[in-house]
Amino acid sequence: MTATPKYRHHRDQRPMALLLVLACAVFGGCTGQAELNEEVSRPDTPGEGPSTPGGGPQTPAFKPAPVTLRSLLGWQYRNAIAGLLGAEAANAVEPPPDSAVNGFDAIGASQLALSPVALMKYESSAMNAAKVALSSTATRKALISCTPTGAGDEACLREFLSRFGRRAWRRPLSDAELATWVTVGKQAATAYDDFYKGVEFAIAGLLQSPHFLYQVEVGELDLMRPGRRKLTGHELATRLSFFLAGTTPSEELLAAAERGELNTRDGLRAHAQQLVARPEARDALAHFFDEFLRLRELPTLAKNATLFPSFTPTLASGMREETQRFLADLVWDQNGDFRDAFDADYTFVNQELASFYGLAGAPRTGFARLPLPPESGRGGLLSQASLLSLLSYQSTTSPTQRGKFVRERLLCQPIAAPPNNVIPSFPEPQPGEAPKTMREKLVEHQTNPSCSGCHLMMDPIGLGLENYDPVGRFRVTDNGATIDPVSSFDQLGTFQTPRQLGQLLRQHERTIPCLVRNLFRAATGHVEVEGETAPLLAMESAFTASGYRMRELLVEIASSDAFRFASPQEVQ
Repeated sequence: MTATPKYRHHRDQRPMALLLVLACAVFGGCTGQAELNEEVSRPDTPGEGPSTPGGGPQTPAFKPAPVTLRSLLGWQYRNAIAGLLGAEAANAVEPPPDSAVNGFDAIGASQLALSPVALMKYESSAMNAAKVALSSTATRKALISCTPTGAGDEACLREFLSRFGRRAWRRPLSDAELATWVTVGKQAATAYDDFYKGVEFAIAGLLQSPHFLYQVEVGELDLMRPGRRKLTGHELATRLSFFLAGTTPSEELLAAAERGELNTRDGLRAHAQQLVARPEARDALAHFFDEFLRLRELPTLAKNATLFPSFTPTLASGMREETQRFLADLVWDQNGDFRDAFDADYTFVNQELASFYGLAGAPRTGFARLPLPPESGRGGLLSQASLLSLLSYQSTTSPTQRGKFVRERLLCQPIAAPPNNVIPSFPEPQPGEAPKTMREKLVEHQTNPSCSGCHLMMDPIGLGLENYDPVGRFRVTDNGATIDPVSSFDQLGTFQTPRQLGQLLRQHERTIPCLVRNLFRAATGHVEVEGETAPLLAMESAFTASGYRMRELLVEIASSDAFRFASPQEVQ
């Protein structure tokens, strides 16, 4: 790892020796972790950017991406602590913030080294979690199955650490590793004359190890394909559980890995189907949508309070929940065609949102599904106030941002950054000049040679959504002038409402490949490489054959060769 934090938790001299042992055990030099720590500190090679969905006429031979070490995301870390030590312990931790690379936190987690500040947060979180978990007789009994005979009960300590270490590191500890942590626990127990203090220090150390903080994916040589590595059963159990359930593998999944049940595609598929049926799968997919659709930005989104006094924190929260409920209903309750997300003629609202949209029939409390009147033009994700608000400025709409989102997020078409000398704001109107709509203001961007290439890709899409203001309310005028929403979308036709745009997105050849690739990137922590084209095409085909059921896509990704195999890490 990149730094070794100093321990400051105690002022007396008793723990100093054991803390040195603990630091040695956590950060290498005592248990053969030096090689692992060196690999952790070296960022992986960044992906070269999105590949073209659909592939070419000749599909490249399968060659998986290189192996990586990927740190747990913040929400996964909390879930793992809760699974190991309980909800109260999880509430006591504060992992460092995640950082996105290529649009996803998971890719950042595989490419960015941990900073000294991050290590200090992990240190304090581990100590806090361990302390809370052992704070009462009840919690101790729930955690430790044996009854210690005294502070130095090595047999009880060894039994606990063997079992807990296996869950924490998602694999059995080696004899040398177990001996190290037993030594840490014994020294702490002796220093404090307290068996549970020894357990506390050992837990805190295990939770600061790279083997807990990272999804360690090294793999083993694939005897059938020299030069390729096959993820081990424990590594697949970890990757599978964090992808589909957002938490550390269960005892049952670890046992299945040890029985070899994850070594085949069919075995992995069977366990993926079991995980998708668990309640945790809903939460894990909701985190993906929160990130992919930028919904997590809504709590801090600012709007001009004078122009939009109705945009309150509770309304923003309702917008976020509307989109999440809409998607959860489609994926989990209906198990429906996911393309309906683009043009569905219904949504989920509470009273505040119903009033905002002008809908009747909302319940007095909570959310309910309501139909969208055809004359409203609303339908699908792009008509929901969450996205319309996120893809606007504080006081004005932004057809460019809205179009850019469709191109980059929904179609995987990267848009180049504007030249450094471009002024992003519009010139101030001249005295006596007639008011201009946003369409009229953007004309220059679409005709200026230095701007038009990108703006002609983005602006027409966003201009077709101009009937919806910066907070997503319907309007017919902009700056006093009548809005002309008629726009075009590639060669698919014209549209003038979000629902019509969604219907065109259903037909676009890039929509499904892009969705598959985005979910794959979040699942594996890397942008797809050329050698993964064949399994990605297979995922798309299976998704299509299933009737575009998201549950099936999750299982297809988890059981694909691109999920199961890796290439050796290239030496830089």
